[in-house]
This record gives sequence, C-alpha cells and structure tokens, in this order.
Amino acid sequence: MQKYGTYIKLYIMFQVQNIKSLAQYRTDFLMMVFFTLFSQGCNLGLICIIYSNIPQVGGWTMWEIFLLYGFLLFSEGFINFFFQGAWKITNMIHMAELDRFLVRPVPVGLQLLTAKIDFDGLNKMVIAAAVLAVGFGKCEISWDVKKVILLLVFLAEACIIRVCMIWIASCASFWMEGKKNSLNYFVISLGEMAKYPMVIYPPVFQGIFGYLIPYAFVSFYPVGYLLGKEGTGAGALGIPFFCVLMLAASCMVLRQGLANYESSSY
Repeated sequence: MQKYGTYIKLYIMFQVQNIKSLAQYRTDFLMMVFFTLFSQGCNLGLICIIYSNIPQVGGWTMWEIFLLYGFLLFSEGFINFFFQGAWKITNMIHMAELDRFLVRPVPVGLQLLTAKIDFDGLNKMVIAAAVLAVGFGKCEISWDVKKVILLLVFLAEACIIRVCMIWIASCASFWMEGKKNSLNYFVISLGEMAKYPMVIYPPVFQGIFGYLIPYAFVSFYPVGYLLGKEGTGAGALGIPFFCVLMLAASCMVLRQGLANYESSSY
C-alpha cells in the first residue's frame, strides 16, 4: 500500500508542474474555455433540434439522450484533464522522448499518463455535470442513497473504461512504423455514435459497441439501468468485469510494447 501511496504523491507532483506550465499562457486558457463552451453548446443544440421534431428515438426521450451525452462528455473530460498523456504516447515513441522515462526510477506508465494536462477536460467535466443534473432532474427517477452511489460508481467506471480504450489504442504505436497513429482518434470518433441508444443500431454495431469497443458500458448500460430501461440490467452488472478486463489489457499492452521498444533514430 505504501508503494501505491508514493505513486499517488508522484502523480500529484507531476500534474502540479503541468498546471504551472499551462498557467503561464492565460490567453490560450481563456480561448480554450470559449471554444469548449461553443462546441458543446452546438452539440447540445443539435440534439435539441433533432428531438424538437422527433419526440423519441428507440424509446429514449431528449432528456434521456442528454444523460448519455453527459456520461460520454464527463469521461472524455476526465481523460483530457487527468490522463491527457495517454494521447501523447505516439509522439513520445517516435520522437525518442520515451527514452528518458526508461532511465527514471518511476513507473513508465505513470510518467506517460502525467506527460500532459489539458484544462479543456476540466471544462468538459463541468459542462457534463450540468447536463447530467438537468437531465436527471427532467427524468422521473426515484432517488435514494443506493442510486446516488450507483451513479458515482458508474461515472468512475465509465472514466476507467474510456482511459483504457485510449491507452490501448495509443500503445498500438509500439508496433507501428509510421509517425502517426489514427487508431486512438478512430476510437474516440466512434463515441459520437454512442451519444444515442444502442437499440437503434443493427445487431453488428451493437456487438461492436458492446464488446469490441465497449462504449455501451460507458453510457448506454449505466444510464439505462438508472432509468429502468428494459434489457440494460445485465449489461450494468457486467461493467465492473469490463473495467478489470480493460485495466489488465492496458497493463499487458504497455508491458509487451516496452519489451519490443527500440529507441527511435529520429
């Protein structure tokens, strides 16, 4: 336990230094806040426009879709703010920046995760929290202590799964010869389709989102379970299993990638 406590302290120290470096550019920060609010406002406006003409999609109302959107946005913001370094793995590999991590007496994975921080993620989490608050307020849910705890657990599990998804996709760069890795952007782009209930997609896409790129466990199953949607109970119970599976896969991919890593000659 003492070892993990040390890792947490190191994580905080690394991120504090990242925050200090970003704080030097206040104009960039303000522009980032503006564009985040603008882009997310456009996304929410699009959903409102669609549902002003179509009352329901697959049995889901506009406010219920907002909950799906809130879960996805919160988990995306979590990655950007706390573990933005997962996006930088490709550049670190091909620019030989990974070499300096290998000679430090600190786990390589921890150094990679804390290589960068993005305040855009904090903005997204705040917006997502507001969307979830409004969405749950408009939906008929009988709240009790159990459901509040479940909501917090589901949000934490959604963040874990999405971090692992980006991590695994980025670590694929260990086996790629090119200087670009589009796999992580492909994975995050598929999240756009997860803003809507899985039931509207053909079975093949439901299988992809449910098991291959498990976005269903990020938003559809937890939100559906809280709303009492039919057919989401089993999926919600499987979320902890997928969290453990994704964490194990992330550790394995990094371990195998480092074993095959050869410093870039860039």
